[in-house]
Amino acid sequence: MSNEQLMALLLAKPEPSQLWQLRSAMLEVGLSSDDKRLEIVNELYEFVNVLVAKSTARQYSHFASILDLGAVGGVALQNLLEMSDSKKFTQRLLAGGLSEVLMVMAARQYVKAWEVELKSTYAAAAWRLYAKFWYLSVASQPDMESEKRRLLVDGLIAPLRDAEASGTVKAAIIIHYYQLLLLAHLEISV
Repeated sequence: MSNEQLMALLLAKPEPSQLWQLRSAMLEVGLSSDDKRLEIVNELYEFVNVLVAKSTARQYSHFASILDLGAVGGVALQNLLEMSDSKKFTQRLLAGGLSEVLMVMAARQYVKAWEVELKSTYAAAAWRLYAKFWYLSVASQPDMESEKRRLLVDGLIAPLRDAEASGTVKAAIIIHYYQLLLLAHLEISV
């Protein structure tokens, strides 16, 4: 696959395997370890790789909580079939139902924990992207006043720091920003 095809894939749908190929191609042409383009590809790979892994973990946690919900109904049905005394049935149903509800709530906490972990991933990416956009701005517009530069970079990063923005939106923005940085650094080096 040519470098142009790899870049087209990266811009269309960056996946770890494509980023791996792109990094190999970049190393093959002799980019040094401190080259900004290689640094950007490395950071994008790390972000996408963490995103894929944590998203998969979330899906499994979510599926486990759905199974737990099904178990609540199974316990109720088992109690219904085993009990002939309605008073004992109600007691067992309440006791079993309570423990099952607690189990479901615990499983849902794993899903929430995943979301909190991913927030830190978004925050770390925003931290790195801020500096990258700052230095790109310095390189492309060295005469810009630092206060104006700060306002522009703050505005660019603001959606990533917005507590109300969804994780999906933040992930898409982060990937897009890394793509833009890579394109900008390819343009600078040509």
